Amino acid sequence: NPRWAAIRQVFEQGEAEGKYFRVNLPRTDLHVRIGPDTLDPGLELTSYVGFMPAATSGTDVLAMGEVVVREDEVAAALAEARKQGVSVTALHNHLLSESPHVMYMHVMAEGPANAIATKMHAVFAATATPLQPRHEPEGQATNGADWSVIDGILGKHSEAEGRTAEYEFPRRERLTVHGKSVESVGTLETASEVVFQRLGPGRVATAGELYLLTSEVQPVLRALDEHGLHPTALHNHMLDDGPPHYWVHWYATGDDASLAKAVSAALALMNGARKASQSD
Repeated sequence: NPRWAAIRQVFEQGEAEGKYFRVNLPRTDLHVRIGPDTLDPGLELTSYVGFMPAATSGTDVLAMGEVVVREDEVAAALAEARKQGVSVTALHNHLLSESPHVMYMHVMAEGPANAIATKMHAVFAATATPLQPRHEPEGQATNGADWSVIDGILGKHSEAEGRTAEYEFPRRERLTVHGKSVESVGTLETASEVVFQRLGPGRVATAGELYLLTSEVQPVLRALDEHGLHPTALHNHMLDDGPPHYWVHWYATGDDASLAKAVSAALALMNGARKASQSD
């Protein structure tokens, strides 16, 4: 695919997922804590940019991404986005009481794949985000945690690495972004995502984002709160998705079953696929 080849040339990494392409850039340079617990990059600390074809021919793409920024990086990231002609569609928190404080800047751009990848790369480079491809030591185990209890409640996790596991729940309704039809997939962050991090025997942290229609927001907020997953943010990520959707975030710690059942109660109120996609 010439589009994806052009993006790989800029970022030196990335993976095709169906008809889309994604680059993940974990903030491995950050050491973020909430209370006594240190968050892994896989739990709300990974920048990304997802690409989709913008036309049936040529190499044009629509890119949507999220830049994880320290509070002192916000001004530089905003300035670079403006310089590059990259649209900023949201700037907000996901977490509360974390140290250091972390913000999330959502970005969008459309045009030739190489040019758009170069623009996005420049925005990430305005922060301390590590941009070099990661290389796992040969033979190193990437996942030793047991997720069977949570899998039994939410369905098989879609991805697991180290101490974290991610679950994806796509929407059922037709979606558009920037006037273009898109699938509900984690690659583009157009599906709900729930992440768990193993903290110790019998204890996990959970964070995530539920992708909600306007009519679902209040019922889901109520269900999360009633089950001990107190919401930490409610906001948009994009300015022109259709129909309009909102994202709800939370952070909580506890045992596997209690937290998974709390997430399940919220998912039951949404027009989404009930089971997570199968593991790779």
